[in-house]
Amino acid sequence: MTVKARRVAVIGAGPAGAIATDALVKEQAFDTIRVFDRRAGIGGTWVYTPHLPTAIPSLSDLVSGKADVAVPVPKQLPAVTLPSDEINSHQRRFSDTALHENLHSNITPAIMSYTQEPFPNKLSPRMLAEYGPGAPFRHHTVIREWIEGIFSRGGHEKLLELNTTVERAEKVGSEWVLTLRKESSGRNYWWRETFDALVVATGHYNVPWFPSIPGLIEYDQKFPGRIQHSKHFRNGSKFKGKRVVVVGGSISAHEVVHELLDAAQSPVYASLRGEPIPAFGWEPFLHPDIAIKKEITNLDPETGRVTFADGSTLDDVDYIIFGTGYTFSVPYIEHVQDRIRNAYRRLPGVYQHTWDIEDPTLTFVGMLGGGFTFRVYEWQAVAVARHLAGRAKQLPPIPEQLEWERKRVAERGGGKDYYSIAPDYGAFFEFLRGIAGEPAPGTTGRVLPPFNEEWLKLWTGMVTHKIEGFQRKRKRAEEARGVVKAKL
Repeated sequence: MTVKARRVAVIGAGPAGAIATDALVKEQAFDTIRVFDRRAGIGGTWVYTPHLPTAIPSLSDLVSGKADVAVPVPKQLPAVTLPSDEINSHQRRFSDTALHENLHSNITPAIMSYTQEPFPNKLSPRMLAEYGPGAPFRHHTVIREWIEGIFSRGGHEKLLELNTTVERAEKVGSEWVLTLRKESSGRNYWWRETFDALVVATGHYNVPWFPSIPGLIEYDQKFPGRIQHSKHFRNGSKFKGKRVVVVGGSISAHEVVHELLDAAQSPVYASLRGEPIPAFGWEPFLHPDIAIKKEITNLDPETGRVTFADGSTLDDVDYIIFGTGYTFSVPYIEHVQDRIRNAYRRLPGVYQHTWDIEDPTLTFVGMLGGGFTFRVYEWQAVAVARHLAGRAKQLPPIPEQLEWERKRVAERGGGKDYYSIAPDYGAFFEFLRGIAGEPAPGTTGRVLPPFNEEWLKLWTGMVTHKIEGFQRKRKRAEEARGVVKAKL
C-alpha cells in the first residue's frame, strides 16, 4: 500500500518526537504537521518531575493490565470540563517521568546523538569527578536541553501543542480523528482534529512492569508503600538507614543499587532472576556493600518475610524496589492497546518496530531498545517521513511482515529480547536506510549515512567505561574497609 499523507500528527515531544518532527519538516512534503505532548515542556521522559508525588494508585490494576486505560470523552465536542482524578491525576495517567536526581545517559554522545545534532560537551560535577574532562555521559538536564534545541533551532515550536493529551486516535474512513484535551487555567478543553497519518513517539518508559510473585498484591496491601518501582526513585534520602532489596539485573537496577549505597543500611540486597544483562555482567553487583540474592519466590503478607529461590529469607525489610522495566501502553489507540494486553511486554502487529502491519498510516518511532538510542530513532524517523510522503521503498507484502513478527516471537518471546535491536545493529540501521533511500531532489530531506562499524567500537568502549567505573567504586569501598579493619 502506497501512503501519501498531507497532514501528519506526531504524538510525543521527547527525543523520538523531536527527530520525527524534524524529519517530517525537512521532507517538505506535508501541508500540516502537528506535535502533541501532554507535559508542559519539551523533553518527554527527560522532563524531570520531582514535584509530583510518586505512587502507584493500584498495583493490582497494574499487574492485571487494567491500569492506564482510556478515559471517558464528553459526548459533544468541543467541550470544557472540570479537572478530576480520573482525567488529570499524573499517577493514574502515568505522566510523571522515570528520572532520578543524578541520572545520566549511559550511552556515549558519539553514538547517542543524531547526525546533525551533537551533544554539547557540558559535564556535571559528578561526571568530572569520576571520569575527568573526557567524561562520556551527560546529565539528564543536558539531554533535555539538547531535545529542546532540536525544536528551537528548526523553528518547530510553532508546531507544538503542549499540555495536550491525545485521548483518542480513531480511524474513520481514510482519516485519523484525534480527540484532544488541553489542561489550562484549571479546566480541561476538548476538541478534535483530523489527519492522514500518525507518528507515535511516546516511548515505553511510562507504565511500570512487575513480575508475577506469589503474595505480591497482598503484601502491597498489608504494607503500603513498601513495594516501589525504579520509575519513582528520585534519590537515596528517604532510604537512609533502611533495609532495601532491589529487584532486577539491568540498567535501572544498577543505578538504584549504587545510588543507595551511601544512604541505605548495608548491605543493599540485589535480587536477580538468572543472569544480569550480558553487556555488564556481574560487575555492577560486586561491591562489598551489595549482597546478591536469587529471585524472590514469595512475599508473606502476614510476617513481611521475603523468600528467595535458594530458600533464604529476609525479615524486617523496609523497601523492595523493582527495577524491572516497563510495559508498552497506548490507551488512546484502542485496537493497538487490545493487542498489547494480549501479548507479553511488546508492541504487537508492528513491522520492524516501526510500521503498523494492518495500516501503514500508523507508525512508531522510539518503541525499541537494546542500544544505539537515540541514534536509531533518526533512522526510523527518516524512513517514516519518506514513507508517509510516498517517497520510500515499498514495505514488503503483509504476509511477509506477519512472518517477520511470527519468527521474532518464536525466537525471542517478548520483553526486552523482542524489542531489542541487539546484536544485529548494522542490519537494522541498513534496513531502515534502504527503506528511506535518498532525499528527493530539491528538498532538505535528511541524509542517512551507512552504518559505520566504528560505532560498534565506540559502543564497546562505552560499556568498558561503565565497567571501569564500577570497578573503581568497588576498589575505593574495599580500601575504605581495609582502613577501618586496620584501626580495629
